[in-house]
Amino acid sequence: MATVIERMRNGERISETAPELLCDEIENTRKLIAKLNTGFHTPDETRAILERIWGQKLDSSVRMFPPFYTALGKMTTVGKEVFINFGCTFLDQGGITLDDGVFIGPGVKIATEGHPEEPERRHSLITAPVVIRRNAWIGRAR
Repeated sequence: MATVIERMRNGERISETAPELLCDEIENTRKLIAKLNTGFHTPDETRAILERIWGQKLDSSVRMFPPFYTALGKMTTVGKEVFINFGCTFLDQGGITLDDGVFIGPGVKIATEGHPEEPERRHSLITAPVVIRRNAWIGRAR
Protein backbone atom coordinates (compact mmCIF):
# COMPACT_ATOMS: atom_id res chain seq x y z
CA MET A 1 0.00 0.00 0.00
CA ALA A 2 1.38 3.39 -1.00
CA THR A 3 2.06 5.96 1.70
CA VAL A 4 0.19 9.24 1.67
CA ILE A 5 3.36 10.99 0.41
CA GLU A 6 3.75 8.50 -2.47
CA ARG A 7 0.10 9.02 -3.34
CA MET A 8 0.54 12.82 -3.32
CA ARG A 9 3.71 12.57 -5.46
CA ASN A 10 1.73 10.50 -7.96
CA GLY A 11 -0.83 13.30 -8.18
CA GLU A 12 -3.57 11.48 -6.27
CA ARG A 13 -5.98 13.78 -4.47
CA ILE A 14 -6.07 13.08 -0.75
CA SER A 15 -9.59 13.22 0.62
CA GLU A 16 -10.37 15.93 3.13
CA THR A 17 -12.34 13.29 5.05
CA ALA A 18 -9.10 11.47 5.87
CA PRO A 19 -6.86 14.19 7.38
CA GLU A 20 -5.27 11.67 9.73
CA LEU A 21 -3.26 10.42 6.75
CA LEU A 22 -1.15 13.57 6.85
CA CYS A 23 -1.18 14.22 10.59
CA ASP A 24 1.75 11.92 11.36
CA GLU A 25 3.84 13.34 8.50
CA ILE A 26 3.10 16.92 9.55
CA GLU A 27 3.89 16.22 13.21
CA ASN A 28 7.21 14.56 12.27
CA THR A 29 8.07 17.53 10.07
CA ARG A 30 7.20 20.00 12.83
CA LYS A 31 9.63 18.19 15.17
CA LEU A 32 12.38 18.33 12.56
CA ILE A 33 11.72 22.02 11.85
CA ALA A 34 11.97 22.75 15.58
CA LYS A 35 15.32 20.94 15.67
CA LEU A 36 16.57 22.78 12.56
CA ASN A 37 15.57 26.19 13.93
CA THR A 38 16.99 25.66 17.42
CA GLY A 39 20.67 26.28 18.04
CA PHE A 40 23.61 26.21 15.68
CA HIS A 41 24.12 23.46 13.08
CA THR A 42 27.04 23.03 10.72
CA PRO A 43 26.21 22.96 7.00
CA ASP A 44 26.43 19.15 7.06
CA GLU A 45 24.12 18.91 10.09
CA THR A 46 21.66 21.31 8.46
CA ARG A 47 21.66 19.21 5.27
CA ALA A 48 21.10 16.02 7.27
CA ILE A 49 18.01 17.51 8.94
CA LEU A 50 16.76 18.82 5.58
CA GLU A 51 17.19 15.35 4.05
CA ARG A 52 14.78 14.03 6.67
CA ILE A 53 12.35 16.94 6.14
CA TRP A 54 12.40 16.68 2.34
CA GLY A 55 12.78 12.89 2.17
CA GLN A 56 15.67 12.99 -0.28
CA LYS A 57 19.46 12.77 -0.34
CA LEU A 58 20.92 16.25 -0.89
CA ASP A 59 24.08 17.13 -2.74
CA SER A 60 26.86 18.53 -0.52
CA SER A 61 26.56 21.83 -2.43
CA VAL A 62 23.08 22.56 -1.00
CA ARG A 63 23.13 25.29 1.66
CA MET A 64 20.47 26.83 3.88
CA PHE A 65 20.53 29.46 6.59
CA PRO A 66 17.76 28.71 9.11
CA PRO A 67 15.20 29.54 10.28
CA PHE A 68 13.07 27.74 7.73
CA TYR A 69 9.39 26.83 7.87
CA THR A 70 7.26 24.15 6.23
CA ALA A 71 4.36 21.98 7.31
CA LEU A 72 4.92 18.90 5.14
CA GLY A 73 8.27 19.09 3.37
CA LYS A 74 8.09 15.77 1.55
CA MET A 75 6.73 17.41 -1.62
CA THR A 76 9.86 19.54 -2.12
CA THR A 77 12.63 18.45 -4.50
CA VAL A 78 16.00 20.21 -4.46
CA GLY A 79 18.81 20.07 -7.04
CA LYS A 80 22.53 20.80 -6.70
CA GLU A 81 24.09 24.14 -5.76
CA VAL A 82 20.84 25.43 -4.27
CA PHE A 83 21.02 28.16 -1.62
CA ILE A 84 18.10 29.15 0.63
CA ASN A 85 18.58 32.23 2.81
CA PHE A 86 17.15 33.06 6.27
CA GLY A 87 13.46 33.02 7.12
CA CYS A 88 11.93 31.23 4.12
CA THR A 89 8.60 29.38 4.15
CA PHE A 90 7.63 26.59 1.75
CA LEU A 91 4.01 25.39 1.69
CA ASP A 92 4.62 22.42 -0.56
CA GLN A 93 1.59 20.14 -0.67
CA GLY A 94 1.25 20.91 -4.39
CA GLY A 95 4.95 20.21 -4.99
CA ILE A 96 7.98 22.52 -5.11
CA THR A 97 10.92 21.83 -7.40
CA LEU A 98 14.14 23.82 -7.11
CA ASP A 99 16.39 22.99 -10.08
CA ASP A 100 20.19 23.16 -9.92
CA GLY A 101 21.71 26.52 -9.08
CA VAL A 102 18.58 28.13 -7.63
CA PHE A 103 19.12 30.93 -5.10
CA ILE A 104 16.28 31.89 -2.75
CA GLY A 105 16.60 35.23 -0.95
CA PRO A 106 15.71 35.98 2.69
CA GLY A 107 12.06 35.83 3.72
CA VAL A 108 10.78 34.29 0.48
CA LYS A 109 7.49 32.39 0.73
CA ILE A 110 6.57 29.74 -1.83
CA ALA A 111 2.96 28.56 -1.55
CA THR A 112 1.56 25.72 -3.63
CA GLU A 113 -1.63 25.43 -1.65
CA GLY A 114 -4.64 27.55 -0.90
CA HIS A 115 -8.34 27.39 -0.14
CA PRO A 116 -11.45 28.21 -2.17
CA GLU A 117 -12.96 31.62 -1.50
CA GLU A 118 -16.47 30.29 -0.90
CA PRO A 119 -16.99 29.87 2.87
CA GLU A 120 -18.75 26.53 2.47
CA ARG A 121 -15.74 25.12 0.56
CA ARG A 122 -12.84 26.64 2.52
CA HIS A 123 -12.17 23.44 4.42
CA SER A 124 -10.82 21.89 1.19
CA LEU A 125 -7.37 22.45 -0.26
CA ILE A 126 -6.42 23.56 -3.76
CA THR A 127 -2.86 22.72 -4.83
CA ALA A 128 -0.68 23.39 -7.85
CA PRO A 129 3.05 22.73 -8.36
CA VAL A 130 5.74 25.40 -8.42
CA VAL A 131 8.87 24.72 -10.47
CA ILE A 132 11.80 27.11 -10.20
CA ARG A 133 14.15 26.51 -13.10
CA ARG A 134 17.93 26.20 -13.23
CA ASN A 135 19.95 29.19 -11.99
CA ALA A 136 16.89 31.29 -11.07
CA TRP A 137 17.34 33.80 -8.28
CA ILE A 138 14.28 34.76 -6.27
CA GLY A 139 14.72 37.79 -4.06
CA ARG A 140 12.42 39.33 -1.52
CA ALA A 141 10.59 42.53 -2.31
CA ARG A 142 12.05 45.51 -0.50
